[in-house]
Amino acid sequence: MEIPPKPKTPYVLDKEQDKRIMEKFNKLAEQGFENEKLLRLLYSQLETDWRTPLEEFIDELLKE
Repeated sequence: MEIPPKPKTPYVLDKEQDKRIMEKFNKLAEQGFENEKLLRLLYSQLETDWRTPLEEFIDELLKE
């Protein structure tokens, strides 16, 4: 997996907290966090359009 994954919309890092969150996501990835789907979802929450990836993730859960 590319870290961070290539976003479909730009990442929004206009607040210091956003930057800290991104750093924590990167640490999770470096430590070998195994749930790639969840990690992709987490990264997507910093995109300008975070609703679409969230909805797609939920749709996948509903299929299982």
